Amino acid sequence: MGRSAFLPYLVALAVATSGCTNLGAVREFAATSADLTDYKVVTQRYVTSAERQLAEVPASSAFDGTRRGLLELQATTARDKESLLKLHAVTTGYMAALASLADEDAYELSPEIDEVTGAIAESKQLNLTSEHVAAYGNIVKRVASWATAAKQARDVRRMVRTYGADMDRLLEAMQVATAAYGFTFMEEANNTAAFDRVREAAWRSKLAGGTEVTPERREVITTLLRRSSTADRAAQAEAMKRQQVAAQGLAKVRETHQKLMENIDHLDRKEVKTLLRQAAADLKSVRKSLAQL
Repeated sequence: MGRSAFLPYLVALAVATSGCTNLGAVREFAATSADLTDYKVVTQRYVTSAERQLAEVPASSAFDGTRRGLLELQATTARDKESLLKLHAVTTGYMAALASLADEDAYELSPEIDEVTGAIAESKQLNLTSEHVAAYGNIVKRVASWATAAKQARDVRRMVRTYGADMDRLLEAMQVATAAYGFTFMEEANNTAAFDRVREAAWRSKLAGGTEVTPERREVITTLLRRSSTADRAAQAEAMKRQQVAAQGLAKVRETHQKLMENIDHLDRKEVKTLLRQAAADLKSVRKSLAQL
């Protein structure tokens, strides 16, 4: 075969074998999503909220109702923590597997995926329903096959068709849970402000003669309390911002994953690649925002 005749043959062969290259947009989206869905700092802040507040509740009987509510929240978050961490692990593992299927050298499967067993629980506090629980159960039954699929088939289409609908449910579960985080963080900020007001008023109140707490000492203590309150408010504001950024990122992940399911037979289309790459860029921006907080 002459050189001039051989060149078109090489071009045709390259086109025929470029399936992995054509999945670059899928890989970019899945890899950035895998990084984003593992936002454990937000969850850790949520599950420790009740404990943090209980340590600060004033002894006054005026806060008995608040204390009871926080004890209930503490019990709920202790129960839900395992489910939340499992949701993180399975969604991260799914996206990492997609990235690996699109390019076997692009991304390692999450080591946490080996720990995904058992079940998650319904939760009124987090709005986790029986449908979310069932979707997780369907995923867990097959999760061990992801590593095998990534090594043997490298078939993105098959994986999305098999697991996509259940994964959409789990992404929804993470969305509603993250919304619940926001309500809890706001309530914590409000409670802490109330605690601080009571303590500062107590320190500023006039005491009977003969006390060793002089006006000067009282001012020092009040200033220290105020500084502590400022630090608390800063931490709470950061937590709420982190929750909002994570919620935005999850919304983008779920929306784009739905588009991926809808267009699973048309991954070579320019508009589909553009959508996935834009989502990857948006998620990188979200991830950067989370990292900077």
